Amino acid sequence: MIFYDYILPLIVTIIGVIGYVVFFTIKYKEAPEEIKMKPIKWLYVLLVITEVLKIFYLIHQNGEFRPLRYPLVFCSTVFYTVPLFMFKTKISEFGKISTVYLCIVSFVLFAAIQWMYKMSLIQGHSYFFHGAMMAIAVYMITSKIYKFDKKKFYDMFIFLAGYVTFAAILSLYIGEDISLFGPSSSYLGFIFNTFGYFTGIFILHILFYLVCYGIFNLIGLFVKEEKIEEEVKNV
Repeated sequence: MIFYDYILPLIVTIIGVIGYVVFFTIKYKEAPEEIKMKPIKWLYVLLVITEVLKIFYLIHQNGEFRPLRYPLVFCSTVFYTVPLFMFKTKISEFGKISTVYLCIVSFVLFAAIQWMYKMSLIQGHSYFFHGAMMAIAVYMITSKIYKFDKKKFYDMFIFLAGYVTFAAILSLYIGEDISLFGPSSSYLGFIFNTFGYFTGIFILHILFYLVCYGIFNLIGLFVKEEKIEEEVKNV
């Protein structure tokens, strides 16, 4: 039944996201950013652990680890963007912006297609994983770890668009879908089949731009814009 396979798990996930965000936003309201980062670090470690366990479980189940399960799929890029600001790198602000929109877009895409699947252990993990991503993104906004800056939109979009191109090219090269954006994708593959490979990538970029721009402006309605100091680069 769609209620138990989709509606109920999604509701529970959203409640979990709200609970996480409200609790930690209030708890660390007056804390410095280093302390505010604790909930993100805890959840990030938990995400890594559960992802590794999922990989071993899948290998045990069917004796193989298919490309769609590689830690290179769209949602898995959070493993690489969070450390950019978790460890205070020279591109921390880029990491924050990319993480916020990566997580939100991932959750929106996830929620849009899950009605097609029955609940299982792997599906349960997916709800946790994407819910955790959404929780991190919203908490970064409410705790002001992420600072809204209109000038930073294209930094974020170029990163996400770059991933779409990477995923499409890699999927074509290995002959199997690495994410939602490959020619053999059961969701978006029709774009490549209809318009061709390079035109298909261009169309995906336009669609991605519209989605990202919409989310960006929606957040801008509720979050006050703040000037971000440019990070000093060592020559």
